[in-house]
Amino acid sequence: MSTQWRERAERGSGLAVHLIIHVALRGGRGICRALLVPVCAYFLLTAPQARAASREFLARALGRPARLGEVFAHLYCFATTLLDRVYLLGGRRGSLDIEVEGERILRESLALGRGCLLLGSHLGSFEVLGVMGSVERRLPINVVMNVHPGSRIHALVARMAGGLPYRVIALGSPGAMMAVRECLERGEIVGLLADRVYGSEQTCELPFLGSPARFSLAPYQLAAITGAPVVMAYGLFLGANRYRVSFAALAQRVERDRREPLAAILPCARRYVESLEAHARAAPLNWFNFYDYWERA
Repeated sequence: MSTQWRERAERGSGLAVHLIIHVALRGGRGICRALLVPVCAYFLLTAPQARAASREFLARALGRPARLGEVFAHLYCFATTLLDRVYLLGGRRGSLDIEVEGERILRESLALGRGCLLLGSHLGSFEVLGVMGSVERRLPINVVMNVHPGSRIHALVARMAGGLPYRVIALGSPGAMMAVRECLERGEIVGLLADRVYGSEQTCELPFLGSPARFSLAPYQLAAITGAPVVMAYGLFLGANRYRVSFAALAQRVERDRREPLAAILPCARRYVESLEAHARAAPLNWFNFYDYWERA
C-alpha cells in the first residue's frame, strides 16, 4: 500500500472551514447535514481520484460495480463524521447516540498493568473512540497520529474547544517512540491507526477484499517490544445520529523471537486485517481511505 495519502492536500479554504464550524455550533446538526448535500455533490464532480477510489472499494466490498448514488452516499458518510467531529471535540456529545460494545475487553487489558495498544483504522470515526474514552470514561488516552502541517479542521476545532481531550503524539517526531513507551509504562492507552503505511517502516502483504495490499508491521513490533496487550477498536457511523463503538482482543502479549522476529508478529497482522475486512464489508460507507489502496507497483 502506498503512502500517496500523505501527499494529498486538504480541500477547502480556511474561511470555508471556519464557516462550517460556526454554522455547526450555532445552527445545529440537522441544518448542517442538509448543507452537506451540495458540498458532497461538488466533491463528487470535482474529485476524480476520490471518486475512483470510492468506486473501487465499494465494488470490492459489495461484490458488484458501485452505483453513482452509492459513491455519493460514501462521501456523505465521510462528511457527516467530519461534521460530528465538531460536536465531539466541542463538547456537544449529547446530539449523538453512541452505543458501546466490548468495553470489558478494554478494561481487562488495562488491568494487566502494561498499558494497552488500541488499534483503530480509517474505517469509521476514531474521534468517537478518543472522546468517549477520555471524557466519558476518564481513561488516559494518547493517540499517535500523522500531524499534517496543512490540516485546518482538526486544529481549528481543537482551538475552539480549548484543546483536545486526549494527548497527541506526533508520528515521526523526535522522542515519539519514547513517549509511547512511557505512556504504556504508566498503564495508559496508546491509540494507533493500523490500516495505513506511514513511511519506510517494515511492511507485509496480506489479502484484503480480494487482492493483496500492504500493511505496516510497526504496531505489532511495538507490542512485542513493550509487552503491551493489543485491542482492536472501531467507531462506526450507523446513520442518523447513531454510532457503535466496539472492542475486540487481538493479543494479551505479542512474544518476541529474535531468531524469527516475524513468527509472532505476522499472525497478529493477519488477524487485524481479517477483522478490518469483516467490518469493512459490514459497514462499507465507513471506509475513509480515498486513494488507491491496492496501488500497483
